[in-house]
Amino acid sequence: MKTPSVRPLDPKDQPQSALAFVSSLESGAAATVFATARLRRQLSREQVAQRSGITAEQVSWLEEGRVYAFRNPEDALAAALLLASGLEIDNHEARELAGFPVLPRRIERNPRGRLAAAAALIIVGIAAAVMLGYALRGPATHALSLGGSKATLPAAWKVKVVVENGGGDINYTRQVASRIASFGYQISSVKRASRFNYKRTTIFYSNLGKGQELGQRLAGQLKADLLPLPSGNDALHLLVIVGPATLTVGG
Repeated sequence: MKTPSVRPLDPKDQPQSALAFVSSLESGAAATVFATARLRRQLSREQVAQRSGITAEQVSWLEEGRVYAFRNPEDALAAALLLASGLEIDNHEARELAGFPVLPRRIERNPRGRLAAAAALIIVGIAAAVMLGYALRGPATHALSLGGSKATLPAAWKVKVVVENGGGDINYTRQVASRIASFGYQISSVKRASRFNYKRTTIFYSNLGKGQELGQRLAGQLKADLLPLPSGNDALHLLVIVGPATLTVGG
């Protein structure tokens, strides 16, 4: 099976030093269900990647909940299905990891059916979270189409967004980044801000071209504050500094 492709990132937007710092910052995040299942089996990410037919980097993205790192939701779902299959998570363990009531184990004559049920349970959960963001994008797009000149704004996928952790919670910052990606925007990088004392999530826009209107569109989608950048030479770039966990990123 072909390994899901992932969206390449611009090296200029993610210097190696910044990437190293983000990796170290995220290393203390709580383990996800995939990480828990892997550690139970005492396997490395490389071993799991070989079993699943995906890359070790993609294993890391799924374990850390970084759905926005994949090129699109379909790639994320396909990688999650392969990872669940490679870990051989059965229905009993899947319910336990997902926090559902655990049913008594019973003898299965066909282990493939058991694996398929477990994988389906995990995929349904991920699909619900990812597709919810796409469903929420519909009303916002319709509202813009009624706004006269706003209908001529560049498509969201043409806009690159840098997301910075300004409230000290990297897990919440990643959730906001995934929400922005579900609206169709390109996530250039997710990293820490220069300080952690931002009181509210704020969208910073360029004063060039339609930069302000683009900022207003995203601010409306996130219900966030809006401020101009002191400097900026690209209207198709936005900066989102995530404050404390006050946004309802799940819906």
